[in-house]
Amino acid sequence: MLWEIRARMRPALSIIDLIPHIHRTPALAALRRAVLEGRPQTIRLSDDDRDLAFHDAAVQLTSPIGARVLQALYKGGHLKLKKPGAKTLPSLEAYIATEPQFRAEVARIRAEEDTRRQRLAAIIADPACAHEPELDPSLIDKVMSARLGHAAEGTILIAGLTCHRAIKHPPEQTDARLRSEGRVICWWIDNAGIRKGDPG
Repeated sequence: MLWEIRARMRPALSIIDLIPHIHRTPALAALRRAVLEGRPQTIRLSDDDRDLAFHDAAVQLTSPIGARVLQALYKGGHLKLKKPGAKTLPSLEAYIATEPQFRAEVARIRAEEDTRRQRLAAIIADPACAHEPELDPSLIDKVMSARLGHAAEGTILIAGLTCHRAIKHPPEQTDARLRSEGRVICWWIDNAGIRKGDPG
């Protein structure tokens, strides 16, 4: 999942906390199981919705889609509560209501990512089609890896400018057991003769 999409999700526990008197850890486990394993099947989710509903990481995240699953678990009596449940959950429902905006943002992010990938593929296929403002060390590294090989050093013309990639090796270590690897640096000289990109 793209970082920009994850950034628009919220920590799952903060959404679970919108339900009064809930046992948080069992509720998190139930939400995770319902989304990722479909047990219990509270809402039918497509593979894409399943991916967007819950992100399993160090901090588990959920979206309005996952909040809808959580609401279905609550209404179905699948969540442990410390006291009898409330009839309405206005805060949870308010978050669920943001699903159309979330989906619109996801669609925009994916469209931008597709455009970026297509542009990168075009530049890799024909480096001359690039424009100088598009140049950055990451682009140079990707073009050179595709055209010259992953660890190759050298130069290549991109956007009509000579671009360089080199491996900068750290100073020799006195202790042979401490061996640092080299760092890849990429740079170019612009039309004014100014070096840009990674420092040397």
